[in-house]
Amino acid sequence: MTCMDCGGALKLTRAPYRYTDSGLPGVVLLGVEVRRCQKCGAAEVAIPRIEELHRLIAHALIRRPHRLGHAEIKYLRKWLGWSGVDFARHMGTTPETVSRWEQGRVSMSPPADRLLRLMVTTRAPIADYTLDALATIRETAPLRPAPLRLQWKRGRWLAHAA
Repeated sequence: MTCMDCGGALKLTRAPYRYTDSGLPGVVLLGVEVRRCQKCGAAEVAIPRIEELHRLIAHALIRRPHRLGHAEIKYLRKWLGWSGVDFARHMGTTPETVSRWEQGRVSMSPPADRLLRLMVTTRAPIADYTLDALATIRETAPLRPAPLRLQWKRGRWLAHAA
């Protein structure tokens, strides 16, 4: 194989690779195939099962015991597949606040940090509830709880409007 930059020969190795394309500092992939040009030093990497890698990164981030930093917030928003506007809607804030979080100008509050972690943990599709429901929560709510009607039918529970 030849280098796409200079046409030089590529040498295949399995070496640690700094994954800067993730947008996160310090992500290093171990055991991946790296082809490095003997002439110009350019590197090409083969990353298998990239969706699984990105999911693993997201879950590793939310397990850390410290508050999320700006690069981590941006990575998780993108992993969730949301624009800044969509993310703001789901978080119950403004796009400007999301921008400030992602640029590191303002720290995310502890409740918002926890909500983002919860969103990442529940990202697997669930038949009866999606994270899109978060965007429909009204700021003003009744002071007393709304009644619920629940029915056991054909081996499962069903919720009915009160």
